[in-house]
Amino acid sequence: MEERSDNEHDTSIPGLVFHSLHRAHRNAVQMMMTQEGMQDLGAPMILFTLRQRGLRGEFAAQRELADEIHVSPSTVATSLKSLERLGYVEKSSDPTDARRKRISITSKGAEAVDKCREIFDQVDGWMMEGLTAKEEQELIRIHLRMLSNLREKTDGKREMR
Repeated sequence: MEERSDNEHDTSIPGLVFHSLHRAHRNAVQMMMTQEGMQDLGAPMILFTLRQRGLRGEFAAQRELADEIHVSPSTVATSLKSLERLGYVEKSSDPTDARRKRISITSKGAEAVDKCREIFDQVDGWMMEGLTAKEEQELIRIHLRMLSNLREKTDGKREMR
């Protein structure tokens, strides 16, 4: 079997290319976050989601966050414990249901979201280098369509990890 270099991908299996792209993007983001002293922030999507909800005057419960970012409730619970300990989020009792905790982003969390956004913008710029604005928009449109297709087929049927 012929060995492939890191720059060669079997394009007959698109999922392998997507996986490689995802890993490269994630590694670049982690590298930048480490350079900015934000390596302890393991769950930026939770913070992005809480920030958006906060801007709309909404709170979130753990299960709602898990559903919204498509991860298991246990993954969210673990991440929230760390984010709360580090001061990025806070939990409070829901006045209408004592069993439920409302989760909100703190000012430290909001600052982290702003910095993460800068990092994502920089890494996305590297990733999109050489593409025209029209190609970028078309690529995003196609990816959103593929994401919709997969979620339509799998949501509610997938085993959450």
